[in-house]
Amino acid sequence: MNGSFRKKSIYYNKKPGVIKMTKRLFGLVLTVIAIFSLWGCENKNSKKPEEKTSRKTELEVYASQGEKENLNLLVEEYENMNPNVSININLFPESEYTQQMMRIKDQKIAADCIFFPDAGEAEIWKNKKILRDIHKWYADTDEARYYKKWYKNMDADGEYYMIPYRMGKMCVYYNKTLFDSLNVSYPKQGWTWEDYKQTAGSLTGWSDNKRIYGTLGFAVPGSWWMLPAKIRGASDPFREEDLKLYRDSAEWCRAFTYELTENFPYFDWTGRDWGRYDRLFLEGRLGMYFGEDSEANVLNREIEEQQTSITYDVAEMPLWDGNGNTHIYNTAVISMAEATKHPEETYRFMKFCSGERGAKILAGNSTIPAWQSSLVKETYLNSTKIPIHRELFLRDEDKPPAETAVGVLHNAGVEAMENEVTLYMLGEQELNYTFEEIEKKLEALQKE
Repeated sequence: MNGSFRKKSIYYNKKPGVIKMTKRLFGLVLTVIAIFSLWGCENKNSKKPEEKTSRKTELEVYASQGEKENLNLLVEEYENMNPNVSININLFPESEYTQQMMRIKDQKIAADCIFFPDAGEAEIWKNKKILRDIHKWYADTDEARYYKKWYKNMDADGEYYMIPYRMGKMCVYYNKTLFDSLNVSYPKQGWTWEDYKQTAGSLTGWSDNKRIYGTLGFAVPGSWWMLPAKIRGASDPFREEDLKLYRDSAEWCRAFTYELTENFPYFDWTGRDWGRYDRLFLEGRLGMYFGEDSEANVLNREIEEQQTSITYDVAEMPLWDGNGNTHIYNTAVISMAEATKHPEETYRFMKFCSGERGAKILAGNSTIPAWQSSLVKETYLNSTKIPIHRELFLRDEDKPPAETAVGVLHNAGVEAMENEVTLYMLGEQELNYTFEEIEKKLEALQKE
C-alpha cells in the first residue's frame, strides 16, 4: 500500500512541469493573438481616410418654387450619373428671393448653386458679391460659344457669372372656345397691336350674366406696358432711340386701357390672387393674355384635372405697324454661389443643366431649354400636342432675340421709368411731363 502510494506521489509530482509548459504555450498564443489584434486595429485605422474620401459630395441648390418639377428631373438624372454626389433642392417663393439671397450673402445658410428666373435678377446679386466668377471653367467651352451668339452681356469685363438654361419666348395665348362662341377670327400671322386692340374689344362683353374680358389690361405698377416697345427692339432706357419707343408704348397702352375700361377683372380690386388668371381663362371668361411656354404646362394640367372642354392655342406677338418684330425672351440662368465649398462639382452640375443633356430632359418635360439643337427641338415638339402651334415658342434662328440689357445702372433706369409711367397710366400726370421727369432721373443716375 505504501509503495503504491509513493508511485502515485512520483507521478503526481510530474504535473507542475506540464502545467508550466502549458502556461508558456498559452502565453505565447496570447502574445500572437495580441500582435494580430494590434495589426488588425492598425490596418483598420489605416482604411479610415479612404472611407472618408468616398463619402458623397452634397450640393445645396436654391431656386424658386416654379422650378420644382424641372429641377427634380435634372437632379434625379444627374445623381444617377454621379452616385458620389447628392443634391439638396431648396425652394422658395419668387417674392422671397431677396431674403434668401441675403441669407446666402451673410453665410447663414450653405449654398453652392442658384437658379435665377432671369438674367437681370442674377445681375443684382452678382454686384452684391454673392456669385462666383466661373471664367476658368466656362470660357472657351461649347456652352460659352453657343450662348454668346445671342446673350451678349454674359462675358462683360471678361468674367462669367451665369449660364442660360431655360428660355421662355413671349407669345399670345388665346381661348379658341371663347373666340368660336363669339364668332371672332383667330389671330393671324402678321397681326398688329391695333388688330390686338380690336380683337380684345370684340371679345369684351357679357355671357350667361357673367363679365367676359377680352384681354388682361396693362396693369400698373408693372412692366407690361413695355411690350410694344420691346417688340420694336427697345431694351435700354438710357439710349435716346429706345426711350422714344418706350414713350410710344406708354401712350398706346394707356389709350388702350381707357378705351376698354372693362379689361381689368375684379381680382385687381378685391384683393384676390391676380396671379391665377389662368382660371379665368379656363372658365371661358378671358380671351387673351401674354405668356411663355411654361403657361402651357399649367393650362394642360388644369384642363386634364378639371376635364374641361376648353381649347386654346398661341399666336406670335403683334407687330407695331406691320414691320418685322423682335422676339421677346425671358432667360432663366444658373450661377455659382461665391461661398460654395465644392466649386468643381457645382460647375459640373451647372454644365449638365445648361448643355444638351439637360436640355433634352427639359424638352421632354414640355419646357423650352436655352440649348436648342435640332434633337432638343424635336424632343420638345414630341413631348406634347397642345398648343397646336407650340413651335412658336422655339427660337427663330432668322430673327435674333431682343438685346439683353442688364446691370445695376440699367435696373435703376428701368425702375425710374416704371415709377413715372405708373403715375401717367393712372392719369396722375401728363405724358410730356412724365418723360421729362424720366430723362432727369436717368441723367442723375448716370452721374452717380
